[in-house]
Amino acid sequence: MIRRLFWVGVGVGVGITVVVIHKGRQIVARYTPEAVSERAAAAVDDAGARLNSMARTFRSEFSTARAEREAELMASLRGELPGRAR
Repeated sequence: MIRRLFWVGVGVGVGITVVVIHKGRQIVARYTPEAVSERAAAAVDDAGARLNSMARTFRSEFSTARAEREAELMASLRGELPGRAR
């Protein structure tokens, strides 16, 4: 009985050692300079895409607001009142 418990303990110890070594290698690979530079490049690409999207949204909203304001100013120059059609 003691021998069985001993060998079960050895097996569990070896299994835990294998898992720790495997996870350790994954962590080391994640933080190597190549992996860090790849993640940084992906972050920069993502930021660039978000900035591009924000710029497009700003441009379209600005153009719409500019056109509306221009129409208001032209109407006031012509002497038209809002809600009154000639």
